[in-house]
Amino acid sequence: MNKINLNKLYYFYIVAKEGSVKSASEKLHLTQPTISSQIKELEEDLGFDVFIRKHRKLDLNRNGRFVLKKAEKLFAIADELENALPIRGKAERVKINIGAIQSLSNSFIYNFSMKLWQDDSVYIRITQGSQEELMKKMDRGEIDLILSDGNYGKSKKLKSILLGQDKIVAVGPKDLEFNKRKFPKNLEDYHYISFSNQGRLQEDVEYFFDRENIHPEKIGEVDDITLMKVITKHTQSFSILPHRAVKNQLQRGDLKLLGELKELKTGLWAIFPSLSANKLVIRKVLNDYFHRKSKK
Repeated sequence: MNKINLNKLYYFYIVAKEGSVKSASEKLHLTQPTISSQIKELEEDLGFDVFIRKHRKLDLNRNGRFVLKKAEKLFAIADELENALPIRGKAERVKINIGAIQSLSNSFIYNFSMKLWQDDSVYIRITQGSQEELMKKMDRGEIDLILSDGNYGKSKKLKSILLGQDKIVAVGPKDLEFNKRKFPKNLEDYHYISFSNQGRLQEDVEYFFDRENIHPEKIGEVDDITLMKVITKHTQSFSILPHRAVKNQLQRGDLKLLGELKELKTGLWAIFPSLSANKLVIRKVLNDYFHRKSKK
């Protein structure tokens, strides 16, 4: 029997605890083929198999259960040793800068970056601005990833990943007298508050109004989505926003749903450089986001 490699043993330990290579790969942030090959090499070093392989299912065999018990004791001792060591100076946190356009809700921005805020090895800076401003900062290397409502990253130097889609809705104050049967044409009978930045959402809304020959009176522009919701709540005006941005306000009754612009959808995109010093952190946050999304 060859000398046991502790890294390979640890991968086996995590797979056995998680119950599958897929779950272990998400926990370890490694690809499934990498973990599978490491376990195969461990079995070769041990001189026996540790799993019963049935299709894609892995079950511990008798030898595997024995190795797992020993591994549990070994890594428990390692944890005790680490906790008993004198406090060492903490390593410097990896800095990652995330840009988000102003039409995205704060809840979505937090939900996307949730894992990073819980990571002791990461320092996060979030900047909100227009698409143009954020792209310029990315060109200067000041931003690692942009959360956007459009796929603006069509170049060899940038990658764009679709995070999801959301419906577009018109909302007004809860006491607004509004005939939903005449929606959307009757929107022109009310005052309208729009985004001041020319993002994809605003472009799509203006195109929709022109196509449907709807001409509401615009009384102002706001570049902050939270402020827009507050103003809409306290004035006899309407605004057009992604549904997830106003979902909580609609549930609480702070705002009234006037209707859905069914022809319109807004995309949620992550844009980042193809070559990035923070590639591993970006991959980590994307994997975590899609993992949590798949469980909903």
